[in-house]
Amino acid sequence: MTESIAISSGKGGVGKTTIAVNLALTAAKHGKRVLLLDADLGMANAHIILGVNPEKSLDDFVSGNLNLNKIPIKVNSKLDFISGGSAIHNMLNLNETERYKIIKSFSSLKKSYDMMIIDVGAGADTSSTAFMAASNKNVVVVVPEPTSFVDAYGLMKAAHFDHKIENYGIFVNNSNNEIHAKSYYDRFEVIFSKYLDIKSTYLGGLKISQRVKNSIISRNPVVSDKLNKEEIISFENLYKNLEIIKLNDVNGIKFFED
Repeated sequence: MTESIAISSGKGGVGKTTIAVNLALTAAKHGKRVLLLDADLGMANAHIILGVNPEKSLDDFVSGNLNLNKIPIKVNSKLDFISGGSAIHNMLNLNETERYKIIKSFSSLKKSYDMMIIDVGAGADTSSTAFMAASNKNVVVVVPEPTSFVDAYGLMKAAHFDHKIENYGIFVNNSNNEIHAKSYYDRFEVIFSKYLDIKSTYLGGLKISQRVKNSIISRNPVVSDKLNKEEIISFENLYKNLEIIKLNDVNGIKFFED
């Protein structure tokens, strides 16, 4: 079975795309055949962090110009990438039929990949929560700030209300250290477990780092440089902890299902 992991956030600017890109590269290092899908439709920017310049995007499939299997570009021997398209207006307002078409189409690629990492658009719009519901597992990225807390709570509340998603992994970005990340998660978990009928798993954190910032500017993902040992360890831990997230057991269409 091809595993699908949705990486989401309640607001923009928390490092969601950085987490998705480096997680995909880490999974590929472990020998997984990985597809990274930038599902921040119409406003995609994962290609910038990844350091590639795709000529094709998911818009070519939605508009009927290309079959889905013609769109992935090769990043390395184990990692392929599909762009969601940047500044493409019609991708910003997909209807339910178009979202269904996109999700359903991935069944044609299930023999090609072991894992798909989906960089979901920030916030709780209908496309974001639909892609979360279509994934096997969900990771929500937060930072230790009150606004991130509130927006992540709103995202999970909307996803639970619309699609009955109950299981989430939480990853804390831009923390001071591991103790800081875990304590922030613990405070967060107390609130949403009290008011929402959901279950969460702490997946670890990524310390705030100039090396991460430099990697974005240079378009060279932080895990690609073996000198960035601390960041590499954080993403290795995140990759390993994906196993402990409970499966997304909701009704409806899923990626890679016939």
